[in-house]
Amino acid sequence: MFETVFWSAFAAGIVSSCSMPLGALTSLVWQPRDRVLAFLIAFGGGALLAAVVIDLVGSVKEKGHILELIVGSIIGSLFFIIVNQIVNNSGGFLRKPSTLLAYLTQQESRRFAQRMTQLKHLEFFQDLPQEWRQKIAQVLWIAPSPKGTTLYRQGDPSESLYIVDQGKVDLLDPQAGLTPLRHLTTNDVFSKLAFFTGSPHQTVAVAIADTQLAVLSRSDFEELLETSPYLVDATEQFIQSKEVADYLQQYQGLTEAEVEAWIKLAPEKIHQERRIPAAVTIEQKEAEFLQVARQVRRFPVFGYLPQEDLEEIAARLMYRRTESGNVFFQPSEVADRLYLLHQGQVEIFYPSHLNKPSMILTAGDAFGELAFVTGALHTVTAIAKTDVAGWILRKQDFEELLQQSESFRESVQLFLETPGIKDYFEKRHNFDSTKTTAWVEQALESMNAGELMPAATIMSGDIKSHTNAPMSIWLGLLMDAIPEALTIGAQLSHHPISASLLAGLFIANYPEALSSSKGMREQGFPVPKILVMWTVIMLITGILAAVGSVVFANSSESVISLLESMAAGAILTVIAETMLPEAYAKGGSVVGLSTLLGFLVIIVITSFEP
Repeated sequence: MFETVFWSAFAAGIVSSCSMPLGALTSLVWQPRDRVLAFLIAFGGGALLAAVVIDLVGSVKEKGHILELIVGSIIGSLFFIIVNQIVNNSGGFLRKPSTLLAYLTQQESRRFAQRMTQLKHLEFFQDLPQEWRQKIAQVLWIAPSPKGTTLYRQGDPSESLYIVDQGKVDLLDPQAGLTPLRHLTTNDVFSKLAFFTGSPHQTVAVAIADTQLAVLSRSDFEELLETSPYLVDATEQFIQSKEVADYLQQYQGLTEAEVEAWIKLAPEKIHQERRIPAAVTIEQKEAEFLQVARQVRRFPVFGYLPQEDLEEIAARLMYRRTESGNVFFQPSEVADRLYLLHQGQVEIFYPSHLNKPSMILTAGDAFGELAFVTGALHTVTAIAKTDVAGWILRKQDFEELLQQSESFRESVQLFLETPGIKDYFEKRHNFDSTKTTAWVEQALESMNAGELMPAATIMSGDIKSHTNAPMSIWLGLLMDAIPEALTIGAQLSHHPISASLLAGLFIANYPEALSSSKGMREQGFPVPKILVMWTVIMLITGILAAVGSVVFANSSESVISLLESMAAGAILTVIAETMLPEAYAKGGSVVGLSTLLGFLVIIVITSFEP
């Protein structure tokens, strides 16, 4: 009898989890669209939900063990949450899209709370009501800035207010050989005076460590001015302060009369037009750009944009004149600017391909475009062959335009799908075709979701940033399987296992493995390792089920009810935190019906059980 139950439990564990390696194998030959995958995940979630309610919760309730049900389910849920957090912090959140989504959502909640704290300690926002600080915190966007990134340079327009979320930034003085003026760390605010006067930056800001910034754009701030008298009053008071007057005279070179005239004009514009007028204007040559925008070579993104989008782009450009011999960028530098040549010639050298002849660019050419769009490091050197004039589009303006304009976003997406992107990654950065395809797919998916595309340099370091990620991912997958395995063993030690429970687990495990295997491949995991991981999880599930049948063979019904309740709590938490959110993120409205269908399938299966 003992051996029969032991092997029955082992077989039941294998049956419930054999859909995991099956799902991993399926991912090699079938890459379902997001809505199809969402349907499968939600269907599995509905099936698992029905199985848990009927076979675990229902069973415990029928025995009258209500206390065990309440206590056990809460313990199971809390246990899963705590262990899941530990595993995720070591890189285990990469194990499947659902845990990645949950992890990122949780991180965003933490960042929002941090931004609220930052605003509360910023003098300008201290006296604002809580409601308006929340609204400002909601429009702050997070900008990752790898070490070495130049956030802005002298003469750049001040379109953003920056708060250091984490990392370090140095403000450099161009008049003193770029020596540091200030060292900025977490919660420090910079660009305030330039931002509130609309004046060009007079310093250079450089990330001296991997840094994350909370950024308030001028457009978002001025939208809030439209509806907030508190912000209007606070802005007006700050503009009329001595600090602003001294800044305009000392750093922007305005005379006392010019400062007084602007301070008189600014409050009128703020009250009437809800915008901050520029104390010092920047040369842009918008009209000239609009004449040539649709003919820009090497970067055909502008070609088919509506006129209003081109005007918005033109309003963000800087027009710069550069002397012959100026080096625009060199290999391994961060690509934070796109250059559009208006006059003169620029020569492109290929240091890593010495036999390749240099290329001469003339008026109408874009350069630095591939590294700029993909977020990769430059691989070539660009030098002004003659005196040069042209426009510059900064990375932050580019990203804001992607957020604001659907037509611009679609045009960039088309550019990413051109063969030139694939050729660039494979020849200049030695990406293999799988990695290139994964980046393009991830970039397109991010933009479709209204998010910033991932930088290629960051994608390359995803796994490196979590040195324990492979083990953490494996532990995360195992953690998801432990409750179901022990429950199978415990049930079989006292009565036959329910077919509906096995079916619910089998159905739920298949799309989980299908989705996770796709995500793990995109993270760089080789196919054999993925298959081994899932197969080992299946075998361990069978072993744990068999062990559970032995360990709980002599346990009381009350203990079995407590264990089943703990498993129910953990599984319900998994469904609520990971499965259904992932399904909804991928498929939207398809989730409701597919969840219901999965639920009904288990109901039908129970009707055939004796």
